[in-house]
Amino acid sequence: MWMLEFLPDAFLAWIINTILITGIIGFAASFFFGYVVRWLPAIAPYHLLIQIVSIVLLVSGVYFKGGYSVEMAWREKVAELEAKVAVAEQKSKEANTQIQTVYVDRVKVVKEKQIVIQEKIKTVEAKIDSICKVAPEAIDILNEAANPGEKK
Repeated sequence: MWMLEFLPDAFLAWIINTILITGIIGFAASFFFGYVVRWLPAIAPYHLLIQIVSIVLLVSGVYFKGGYSVEMAWREKVAELEAKVAVAEQKSKEANTQIQTVYVDRVKVVKEKQIVIQEKIKTVEAKIDSICKVAPEAIDILNEAANPGEKK
């Protein structure tokens, strides 16, 4: 059935409807007007063959019509979901730009805080003596650098 996807939908529907209508006409002609067909000498020997072929065409036409209807229903659902995915992708792009803006602002704040802390370390650097004892101010600055979001 996947090979039928290469045919245009209208052409495929036309073929299926032709098979179905031919089966209906053959069925009606061979069963309801059977007594008339039997009196025609050219068609009389093929009366049983016409009945069998018309039943096969009718059954296959109904089967193909059902399969075609299901295929079209699935294609409609796929198109509907593709539209929803397109809307979701657009919303995702908008959310990503907002997140990008918030992220850039956050990085900017962290960089500014980092520069301020580096300047404080330079000013307290003189208080560290040769024995490597750390002044309480340096510890406070390092704690502040480790937790830039916390306020005292």
